[in-house]
Amino acid sequence: MTEISVLGSLIVAVYLVLGYKKPALAFTTVPAALFLLGYIAVATGASEVLLVLPVLFIGTLIAVAASGRDRQAREWFHWAAWWLLISIGAMLLLGAILTGFSMVGAGYVLPVIFILGCVIIFASLINYGVVSRWTTAINVFSTIGASIRQNLPLAMALECAAPSFEDVPASILRGIKTWLLKGCSLTEAVRRGYPQCPSTVLAMLSAGEAVGQLPAVLTAIETDLRSRAVEPRRLRPVHPFYPVVVVGIVLLLATGLLTFVVPQFQAVLQEMVGGPLPRATRILGHIAEPLIGGQGLIWLLGLILLAVVAYSIIRTIRIRRTDRFYVLVRLWDALKWQLPVVHRFERDRSLVQALELLRISLNAGRPVNEAIRGALELDVNASFRGRLQCWLAHVEEGQDIAESARRCGIGTAVAWAFDTRVNAGNTPAILEILESHHRASYLYRLNLTRYILWPVGMLLLGVMVGFVAFAFFSPVVAVITEIASQVYP
Repeated sequence: MTEISVLGSLIVAVYLVLGYKKPALAFTTVPAALFLLGYIAVATGASEVLLVLPVLFIGTLIAVAASGRDRQAREWFHWAAWWLLISIGAMLLLGAILTGFSMVGAGYVLPVIFILGCVIIFASLINYGVVSRWTTAINVFSTIGASIRQNLPLAMALECAAPSFEDVPASILRGIKTWLLKGCSLTEAVRRGYPQCPSTVLAMLSAGEAVGQLPAVLTAIETDLRSRAVEPRRLRPVHPFYPVVVVGIVLLLATGLLTFVVPQFQAVLQEMVGGPLPRATRILGHIAEPLIGGQGLIWLLGLILLAVVAYSIIRTIRIRRTDRFYVLVRLWDALKWQLPVVHRFERDRSLVQALELLRISLNAGRPVNEAIRGALELDVNASFRGRLQCWLAHVEEGQDIAESARRCGIGTAVAWAFDTRVNAGNTPAILEILESHHRASYLYRLNLTRYILWPVGMLLLGVMVGFVAFAFFSPVVAVITEIASQVYP
């Protein structure tokens, strides 16, 4: 065994231990270790060390996943390791099945149908997971809200209510109860006992607890959760997966016809008139050239399946926390804040949450600076949070509240609500009016955008299908026209 092989074995052993003891460090540094070990193997010509790379990667993922055996204590890297292991196993299984198809001479039709089926199954699982996640959150927070509103001992109430739910909500309620008995606040108990709690809900709960208005905040949380859970079940005139299915079927038909049918027409036209195929058919052939033969289509559908799996992983492990710094989240928020149409949605959504908490805080008799500080706990756009921080800094410096809100870009209407010269004592009522206005505006613009984009999408889909049909029928028409000209000169 060479020195490089010994080094590789030592690195694997270190990462196996590190993955179990320090999973966050192991998960974030294993890509650098893989790159370094691979570079050393290539530079020294020790090709046998390359076999250590998959062992290092898989072993580290297994160690990280094993360190998160306790579901309540799992962090994002535990979930990422679990899902990466599941994805690798699924990809290996998919590769074995496709290899089996090629060994029995199944061509490309059966593999394509199989991959499309896998895509549909994963998409259905994603939809089920999203709906189930919001349903679980409703069960948890409706129980907490009812217990608090009835002034019941919360830990005892959660323990008594847990047996009436299924396994997941019951486990979450018992986990929250355990952390409450250890002396944690409700927000901290939910954060520890319910790791998959939606970030918006957790931020709202934290802000409400900070201003001492848990019953009102829990009522708002329940209302928001119920609206989110009902949204996926609403009847839509066009299902979101309909365009995907149509595009997939068109690609499958186009690839088959371009592979087996169109070349025959091309040979006939070449023999009869010595001319090329019609322009539309040639354009379609150039567009679909990478897919002709079946292998390109299989690769394309494989990439789509991989994207669906990656999306499901992100939706599962993505838990935004306002007390942590996420570089990608900040960049994504900054991008959405700058986009022309998306900016209005982000601003209205953030403003609705901030106005709701400001109103609740002021009704509880909290000072304005504490109300703004509570709003900073909300899961709003990072750019809007920067404006709230600017507003808080100016208010705590003793500057005028309304003028500070206007100067920091919170909004003219919000500044008018806090203007004591014209609205003395009426600020909470005006904030409620503004909250209702911006909520209605947000929902109206959202529905309007959907009603505009869906017809445009259907129109583009119709143009695509029409172009494909025209491209396939053009050679037929050309051949018939040539035969007719010879029969009837």
